[in-house]
Amino acid sequence: MKGLVTVTVITLLWGMMAIAGPLEFFAGAGPSAAALGSINEGIDVVNIIIGDLNTDPRFDGDVPILPSLGTGLAYSAGEFYWITDRLALGGELTYFKSTSTTSGAYDTVSTSEVSNVALDLQCQSIGLLIGGKFTFLDLGLKLAVDLGVGYYYSGFNTAITFEMPSAYNPINIQLPAGEGHYNGSSLGIEGGISLSFPITDWLNVGTAVLYRSLTVQHLADGEGNGFDFDGDGTAEVADFSGITVRFNIAVDINLSL
Repeated sequence: MKGLVTVTVITLLWGMMAIAGPLEFFAGAGPSAAALGSINEGIDVVNIIIGDLNTDPRFDGDVPILPSLGTGLAYSAGEFYWITDRLALGGELTYFKSTSTTSGAYDTVSTSEVSNVALDLQCQSIGLLIGGKFTFLDLGLKLAVDLGVGYYYSGFNTAITFEMPSAYNPINIQLPAGEGHYNGSSLGIEGGISLSFPITDWLNVGTAVLYRSLTVQHLADGEGNGFDFDGDGTAEVADFSGITVRFNIAVDINLSL
């Protein structure tokens, strides 16, 4: 009986390998952007204050403007199983990171008061996607449509010191001082167009232009407090939607016999 089961399993595996198509492993990286609208609006307000202080004759100091958050690099790795010459299904792991930082100090001319400014913002998002690829043009160069849907885990890390000179007019925002760690998750979609070129029978290189649709409605720290960057009492919505330009390298493994 055991011998019959063994023969049956071997026969099934042999049959599956005989009809199997190529298995493609790929990895890629490239520039990416995320909207982060409400968070960048808060950064704009911070920059108005910094710009005002930089030109106020009552204070010595020149703090650089805080760059907008949302531009960075995206990385990905995954595999596709080619069901036919044109259609493949598979999975992908993606990672995106963006940082923004500035620092400096203001000395009040009339007193010995020193006001320190140091802002370090970092956001990242990790996604696990399942999806497919359909090649609609194959003339040596392959042009395909890529689409994936999956679960993203996103986070923000902040380290903020935003001391204002006592002689400066009261400001309308109160940034969360100190270090903060906020996390959230959401479903998202990524899709676009990819172009690949075979170097050998098993090695391909190419590029892709992809759009990521991802909004994390709630980011919270370990105590459940929402991420309120500008201190207006309303937690920020993190919009990670944006475009990625990715450069890929892929290795094909032929499973058929």
